Amino acid sequence: MTGALAGITVVEFGQFVSVPFCGQLMADAGARVIKVEPPGGDSYRRTLQLAPLESRQFAIKNRGKESVALDLGHPDAAEVVDRLVGIADVVLVNMSPAAVARRGLDWATLSRRHPRLVLGLVSGYGTVGPDAGLPGMDVVLQAHSGLLAALGAEDDGVPRHSEVQVADYAAALLLLAGVSMALLARDRTGRGQQVDVSLLGAAMTVQNNQLSHVDAVDGWRAGFVAEELPRLRRQGAGGGTINAARAAHQTDKLTLTAHYRVFGTADGAIAVGAGSPPTQERLAAVVGLPVEQLRGDPDAVRRRLAKLLVTRTSAEWIADLRAVAVPCAEVRTLDEVLADPHVEAEGLVADVDHPALGRYRALGTPIRFGDTPSEPARPSPAFAAHTTAVLRELGLTAAEVDGLVRSGAAVPAVPGPTAVTDRTRSSA
Repeated sequence: MTGALAGITVVEFGQFVSVPFCGQLMADAGARVIKVEPPGGDSYRRTLQLAPLESRQFAIKNRGKESVALDLGHPDAAEVVDRLVGIADVVLVNMSPAAVARRGLDWATLSRRHPRLVLGLVSGYGTVGPDAGLPGMDVVLQAHSGLLAALGAEDDGVPRHSEVQVADYAAALLLLAGVSMALLARDRTGRGQQVDVSLLGAAMTVQNNQLSHVDAVDGWRAGFVAEELPRLRRQGAGGGTINAARAAHQTDKLTLTAHYRVFGTADGAIAVGAGSPPTQERLAAVVGLPVEQLRGDPDAVRRRLAKLLVTRTSAEWIADLRAVAVPCAEVRTLDEVLADPHVEAEGLVADVDHPALGRYRALGTPIRFGDTPSEPARPSPAFAAHTTAVLRELGLTAAEVDGLVRSGAAVPAVPGPTAVTDRTRSSA
């Protein structure tokens, strides 16, 4: 059996997270993915290197690909890019709209010669609107989208940010869905199309539960944003004062219940997902409270539950709650998750043998297929490992390839690094 995307060729002009991770999932599903890297390599190759131009951040977003190194700003590279696009079903790009146009990777340019192409674009703010040209990274778009504010604040009142790149990975998944839809549409129409995804849109997507405005109860927002908020800021009001003023207007709280949250236990913490009345009744029976005491003011209910749950261990609560089908889980760290037998059984982690890094475990393929399984075991490519072979495949002679290398338009493969050792691990 072959993967669902067997026979599809993807050319990837992407660094960091969103486009590379989308490309990795397509490679897992059987697509041929040719990654075009700048002369210095993808930026993540140099992030906490474990071997020359090899890092865990690069490896976990680029497995199963081929690496071709080109200087897209070099005039001699334009013909190579056109030939690459000519063999592609899909081109993936994450650059600013201005850079996309400057490199000739915009839809207007590519579609004239390649009308069946599917072009997948990721940018910070999208391609239209007053902010379209602004640079954007995950943390920046989490801030702009309201996601950082929704995650709460540190002790000093500054919004909390973690290393979890929510916008980047949500954008990658949206791009995968959009490109797959476009390929399906191409089968019907014979025409390709552009697929746009923004980090801003991705960060808003994951907030869908809260992202709504109902005039009858949210009509205060327009006046607050246009008048009261600017006035408070002119008066030098701090974040706490502003948040209190905003909360005073909210009569319809867009929050879940007091039974749907994390609670401390005697030896850690557990998450409880008692989001429905029947589940809350079963929760009440386990904790030994009349169900009426789990109704009413959410803060009072939360405090009541917190006082009880901290008296026993996580394992004890998990056993009792799962016995009556109350959704719950211990709060775990990633080292525990990587060794979880259920995670292994589901194929959510994969062990990969890498020629430079050695054996490592990382995220498997999170999409399971019944008939066209994905294959997450191929490692990420060494920098420029496929430059010469792909250029020859495109019809360039050996002399032409040498000319591109001498001019600096292309970078050939270099001898591969030796496997990472315990000494290099510790020094990294």
